[in-house]
Amino acid sequence: MKAKTGLGVSLLALTAAMMTGTAAVAQSAQDSEPVTLDEIVVLATKRPESLFDVPVAVTAYSNEQLQAAQVRDVRDLQIVAPTLVVNSSSGSTQTIFTIRGIGTPGQNTGLEQSVGVFIDGVYRGRPGAALGDLADVSQIEVLRGPQGTLFGRNTSGGVISVQTELPEFVPGGQIESSLGDYNYRQIRGTVTGPIFGDSVAGRLTATSQQRDGYVEDFNAGGTYNDRSRWSVKGQLLWDISPSATLRLIADRSETDEICCVAVPVFYGPTGVAISALGGVRRSGTAGAYGGVSGVFVDNSRYEVALNPASQPVSDASVDQGISGQLDWNLGSTDLTVIASRRTYETLPTVDGDYTSLNLLTQKTGQDIEEGSLEIRLASADPDARLEWLIGGFLFNQDIFADQELRYGTQFRAYLEAITPRVTIAPGVTIPILTRLEQATGRPVGTFGAAGVAVNDDYDYESRSAAVFGQATWNATEKLEITGGLRYSREEKSADYRIQSFDPLSQIQFVGPLAPFAALRTLQNFPAVNPFSTEFTDDDVSGTLSAAYELSEGVNLFVRYARGYKSGGFNLSRTAAQTTPGNPVADPNRVIFNPEIVDAYEAGGKFRFWDGRAQINANVFFQTLDNYQTNAFDGTSFRIINAGGLESKGLEWDYRIQLTDDIILDGGGTLQDAQYTDFTNASPTAGQIVAGQTVQDLSGQTPNFVSDVLISGGITFAKPLNSSVGLRANLNYLYRSDYTTAQDLDPLSLQDGYVLLNASLGLGTLDKAWGVEIWVRNLTDERVANIIFDTPFQAGSQSAFMEPPRTAGITLRRNF
Repeated sequence: MKAKTGLGVSLLALTAAMMTGTAAVAQSAQDSEPVTLDEIVVLATKRPESLFDVPVAVTAYSNEQLQAAQVRDVRDLQIVAPTLVVNSSSGSTQTIFTIRGIGTPGQNTGLEQSVGVFIDGVYRGRPGAALGDLADVSQIEVLRGPQGTLFGRNTSGGVISVQTELPEFVPGGQIESSLGDYNYRQIRGTVTGPIFGDSVAGRLTATSQQRDGYVEDFNAGGTYNDRSRWSVKGQLLWDISPSATLRLIADRSETDEICCVAVPVFYGPTGVAISALGGVRRSGTAGAYGGVSGVFVDNSRYEVALNPASQPVSDASVDQGISGQLDWNLGSTDLTVIASRRTYETLPTVDGDYTSLNLLTQKTGQDIEEGSLEIRLASADPDARLEWLIGGFLFNQDIFADQELRYGTQFRAYLEAITPRVTIAPGVTIPILTRLEQATGRPVGTFGAAGVAVNDDYDYESRSAAVFGQATWNATEKLEITGGLRYSREEKSADYRIQSFDPLSQIQFVGPLAPFAALRTLQNFPAVNPFSTEFTDDDVSGTLSAAYELSEGVNLFVRYARGYKSGGFNLSRTAAQTTPGNPVADPNRVIFNPEIVDAYEAGGKFRFWDGRAQINANVFFQTLDNYQTNAFDGTSFRIINAGGLESKGLEWDYRIQLTDDIILDGGGTLQDAQYTDFTNASPTAGQIVAGQTVQDLSGQTPNFVSDVLISGGITFAKPLNSSVGLRANLNYLYRSDYTTAQDLDPLSLQDGYVLLNASLGLGTLDKAWGVEIWVRNLTDERVANIIFDTPFQAGSQSAFMEPPRTAGITLRRNF
């Protein structure tokens, strides 16, 4: 089912109608004192403040909203936060967060996110470490635009801030169990209460989630893209004195999933060779795109044909850490100290070619250790004429990344099938690979022989330090002016060890071997001598804003902010190569430059209809220099600094108590983002076939960017008697067309679509117990998360798909 742009316009009109028509409906529907909305308190300025007063584009989502919308992890946030886009590919480490069109692809260990993720005030340095189940959440804030002054490194696109429930001194708890199709099973439990009188309280939370895969293998059997994960989290809250508290958190989560498998979209010219070798392929329609002929396949059928010998094993990962937060009121100032230590390990094994032949198996591992320390001192009087905050931040990160790619038993035959034969005598031909082996004195069958083709590993270190400050001058009772600065220094180093066991990749096609130059396209794993490199950078970023409370329910603001994301290293085996066959590395080739964004915002926050409506809206304009992009060409990743990116648009969110029984909430983004200067972009598969090495994407919209994103929710809650109530919820998300490939290959276009999540529940009014039935992706939309060049199959395309419709039932018991 494909949604058209007209549907997005209709949803936009419907949203506007609901918002503007609320006053009359509310007035006529209620004869008694109306129910009002609670004021939302956020930590967007690193101190508790009313969202109405904060001159920042931020939206907050309560646990109740997230639960109603079936949000189970950070990826699911898109259904309620339309400005946020999350895309994942071959595992948790390959995840991309995008806000306002700004986001960094995650398929390279050397790249860091443009959207920072913080959980209980602790920065998560890599996306895989932030994608566990959301449990015990009290609120999630999504901050749009650069937030570097207070949140620091790698927040040039925005921030996702997750806050979980504190331990309580009143004993209590909850247990929740869910069952659904695809053999879905989930259980969550939490218990809290005092441990040592009224000075120390604790909380223990545990979750477990299981689900069968939804991608079927009609060749090797079985299913892929399943769920198998658990987590546990313990907390202590120590009330040291009336003015000081200490919160300690320890957590651990594990996954062991068969993820992730891509379905075919287009079989290029190599598809003929795969079939000739006995490969099983999906049926499709013959056609061509971009000068490449092949077969189009219906990717809405979640079916693949993999080889039993190279099936995915698992995307196993372990994420664990400890943190502590000290809050101490020193009289006129408040001291906050947050320290953490975390580790993350993963080693997924995947079928590297996504075919039924035994061609390639790939392992990609990451072992991450990171620690952080933040110290803040802030003025304690909220009524002071001048409110201020100063602080320092230290962050260190060590990553050991390794990758192994192994040729299968049919890889040599596949190479012979896609390369020409040469004539050695009248009527006698042999594979060109055999002729090259003869010419270089190697045994026949050397090139492409089964075994390890390449093993590369990288030791990466990052050290970051920053000092920052921000002050707000309450010029009048209605006008406040805020300014802040941050100085950051980054020091990074990396050791490269690349071991190539592929002799074909080491040959230089010069002199008598020049006639074999056509085989250069198969030299994917050149030998590179071990080398080390370093990168040092510093930056001053800041913000300036003004807010004017026009009336009791209207607060207008303007804001400028500069964001910064450090440069770094392309941790890829080919990044340092100078010429094919030359193992001498050029360390300068692996370095990419820092990313700088300047953002301008103007908007307002509106509270009206006697506290029954809250609407926030703003316009924005952003320019970004040295945008860090990452392109995959079917064999390797290439990091490029695009010259510039510009985005502008309108954002809004709302929450309306329409009647005592009905709440409307939602928001949207209308945006226009394009490269202003990107003349060295990677070419598409068709352009490569035509001999093109780069393309000019200046003036084009970046991948993963939709012009229109609209989300909304309708919640109906009504008592049936004095003790039991009914609750129904419908959430929707509309997203207009977008491309998923960095090279903007036309085959990577995903049509616009609408996602619907719905639930219907029954429970006691005191929330002692409840039961609900739910459906995710109600209309069974088949959405391509990422469409990419299929590895080692020039011209072919595959896609990682979003889950299909799922349904189930959840039971909750509070005590």
